[in-house]
Formats: sequence, structure tokens, C-alpha cells
Amino acid sequence: MNAISKSMVLEPRNEHFHFKTAERDWHGGDPVKTIIFNAFSIMFPEGEKFFIDSVRNVRNEIDDPVLKKQIKGFIGQEAVHTREHIEYNKQLDLQGYSATKLDAGIRKRMAWVRRNLNKNRQLATTCALEHFTAMMSDLMMSDPSYLEGADSNYQKVWLWHAMEEAEHKGVAFDTLKAVTKNKDYFLRCRSMLISTVLFNYFILNHIAVMLKDRGLSRSPKIWWQVVKFLFGKPGLYRRMALPWLSYFKPSFHPWDHDNRSKVVKTEKYVLGDGQAYA
Repeated sequence: MNAISKSMVLEPRNEHFHFKTAERDWHGGDPVKTIIFNAFSIMFPEGEKFFIDSVRNVRNEIDDPVLKKQIKGFIGQEAVHTREHIEYNKQLDLQGYSATKLDAGIRKRMAWVRRNLNKNRQLATTCALEHFTAMMSDLMMSDPSYLEGADSNYQKVWLWHAMEEAEHKGVAFDTLKAVTKNKDYFLRCRSMLISTVLFNYFILNHIAVMLKDRGLSRSPKIWWQVVKFLFGKPGLYRRMALPWLSYFKPSFHPWDHDNRSKVVKTEKYVLGDGQAYA
């Protein structure tokens, strides 16, 4: 654990959000941006249950009392995220999306991982996927344009999720280092490469299915908007490229990028003081 990681105190914020079936295009009336965010939401319930289990599987091997306490906070935060995204995704079904079907695909994949990967490989997969959530969280907290014009309730659920993902971004990583006695480099790099391919396969599949649900999947214009949001300027994935590569440095730690000040500003905004978060 580096100094910042050791200093983090993780307290789950037991927030409840109210998702409206009528808000089908909650992102400023834009179906493409809405569907892209919805595609990520479908990943979270099963994904975050897996994150919890992968850390819980090894916590009895952890001696550091600080890290043990952080693992408890990590599990608490991820459990609340799971609960809220289950509610979010229920609304997607009511809006005519194939959310339950897509969730079943993620559940099947996670079941395969649990059956076929040992505890350390499962934990390394969690580290890789937590890095993805940390990168996206930092961008959302840094650049208001990603959520500009969105319904305030949906905007706040994404920012609440982002700030807690940022807070606990070092926990799975520090846990992996502890259980492997710092012999984790090859394992985490391999897991990142595999996770990158699979994560993006599922995201693009979710986008394609939900566009089809809306009768938009045959429109080149719509797909061009998807490409621009992910890879254009300032495309989400385009801006994640260098942070993604940094994961492969032997000395990498998630808290090499100190964004605690962004978490504080975002928390004030989400909890309702009315101030801008970035």
C-alpha cells in the first residue's frame, strides 16, 4: 500500500435513487448517449457481486488491519452499487430494453470465471475491471460534458458511483499484492489484456442489442454517434488510452493518480449543496 492508499477511509453512502420509466432518453433526450450509459449499468450488478466475492475469497489471508478494514468498506460500497443498479436496470426492462436477457449473459460469464479461475486469477480480473471503472470515474468527475444535460437523478447516480469507485480503487489491487507477496505483475497484466477484450465485447454487444430494441441499429448515423462518443474528441475510450497503458508499468499503483480533490467536490454536488462538481 502506498501512503495515499493507506490513508483512505471507506464508508458506504447508503443513497437511494428513483429511476423513472418515463425517462427513456434521460441523457438530454439523446438515445445514443443514454444507451451507452445504460450498457455500462447492465454490467454492474453481476460484475460487482463478482468483485465482492473475489476480495471476500482471500480476506482471511490479509494481516494488515488497515487493509482488512478497507476490504469491509469496499464490500459495503459495492453492495450498495449493486442494489441501485438492479433498480436502474429494472426500469430498462420497463422501457422496452432487453436488460434481463443481457444481465443473464453477464451472469453466465461470471459463473464460468468462478468455476474455472483460481482465487488469485479472479482477484486479478477484479483489479483489471476496477481500473476500468476508476478511469471512467475520473473522466466523469473531471469533465461535466459527459453528463451535461442529463436528468439530475441519473446524473447523480453516475457521479455517486464514480466517486466511490475512485475512493476504493486501490483496495483490490493492494489485496492482490498482499496475497501474492508482490509477485503479481504477470498475473495482473495478463488479466488486464483478457478483461479488456471481454469487457468491451460485452459493452458493444449491449449497445447493439439496445439500439436494436429501439429500432436504431441499422442507422449508420446512429453508429457514427456511438463511435464519436467512445473514440472521437474528447472520446471516452480515447481519453482512457494512456491511463490504461499505465497499468502495465511494473511500479503502477491506482493512487499514482491522486484525484481525492475531485471526489470531495463530487460528493458535495451529489449530496445537494448545489455547487458544480468540476
